[in-house]
Amino acid sequence: MVQDMKKYFMFFFTLVVLLATAFTQLSTYKALPKPNFREPFLEFTSSKFGQIKNIVWLDNSILTENAVLVLATNLKDDISYSYLSYLDVATGKSTLLAEFPTHQYLEDVILFASPFSEKSIITAYRDGVVKTTLSRDDKQNLYPKQELIPIDGFNEANSMDFKGNLYYSRANDNLLYVKNFEQGAFPFFETNSPANQDMTFLRKPYQVINANTLDRTLTYTTLTSNGIDLYSMAFDGMPLTISNNPLVIKVVQAQAIEDGYGFIGMSLNNDSPSSANDQTLNIFMVRRNRSDNPNMLKLDTIPFNTDPLGAVPAVSSTTYNQDYSLIYASYDANHRGKLKICSYEQEPKVILEDENLFGPVNIARKSIPDPTIPVVKGDFRSKYILYFTIENDLVRAKICDEQGKLVKDLTEMLIGNVN
Repeated sequence: MVQDMKKYFMFFFTLVVLLATAFTQLSTYKALPKPNFREPFLEFTSSKFGQIKNIVWLDNSILTENAVLVLATNLKDDISYSYLSYLDVATGKSTLLAEFPTHQYLEDVILFASPFSEKSIITAYRDGVVKTTLSRDDKQNLYPKQELIPIDGFNEANSMDFKGNLYYSRANDNLLYVKNFEQGAFPFFETNSPANQDMTFLRKPYQVINANTLDRTLTYTTLTSNGIDLYSMAFDGMPLTISNNPLVIKVVQAQAIEDGYGFIGMSLNNDSPSSANDQTLNIFMVRRNRSDNPNMLKLDTIPFNTDPLGAVPAVSSTTYNQDYSLIYASYDANHRGKLKICSYEQEPKVILEDENLFGPVNIARKSIPDPTIPVVKGDFRSKYILYFTIENDLVRAKICDEQGKLVKDLTEMLIGNVN
């Protein structure tokens, strides 16, 4: 009897301690102010597409074509709808791929599923995610297929990644959600069908950054007393660092690298002066992170100034085996921008200067057959950068090569005649 009483006492004592700890964590999380960093964004009107929210290169794992994807919104019966379109950058021909009710937080998200699982374009809609697959017939006609997958509570999601399974956070709670689908990340390696079990983890995520299916590692950011710190865990929820220490502290922006097997971003430089006017950012990159000692590459240091719309500098990557290239913006105190590129075993270099840059940048390897566009000799795919400027209150979308030479202006294709 005495032994039973001791067991009950220990059980209730442990439960009280756990509840108190959880309550303290939740209270601390809510007390932390959110940094006022604004990520690079697009929002301009096109008579052809509507309110454009995002434009990115079409991923080569979907189709190796010279096209961008355009995500825009329009009102339909007084409800905001999102429209995903394919735009051929050589001909200007566009094709509507999908339409769906707009998500309140994730209206600009365009993701690509892992090339080892399924070759789909992933977007968010009001009640879940949209999977869009592309194919061509013998006459090269483009055929999109749209699948809407409803998910309970996803209307409150405020960050996500999709790599066979869905990883997301929700506004106003402290859980990290994993929605498992029956299809595994590497179906051809699996001998048994995995259990279809959804999971949640008390990780207080600020944003989900990247689901690395090769290393079965998830990276996410959390609000801390430092600001925003980046953490890593295994897919089963186990922390990958001693005492669950962060991999990167004072993060300003982070995102997956192109192949999804690592991440890139910018963090505040601890060695920079205390004056806000003199703060600098470190450009970092991690590939294949599976331990508490990842191969952290610090590629460059830039001033911490925003673009003309108040957003932090943008960064993007392209990877191929060991090779990689990062493209990123940098701004002076007057918000005048430059584009810099850093490639494997090369020092960072400026390729565009004194530009009215703003918003996101996006780099990809493409093989554009247009004879007016130079292609690096002997390279099947050259690197092309999609970027945006504001000129005379007009947003222009442009493509340059890795030397900074302008090779295409997409503005008329996007919004019509601008002359």
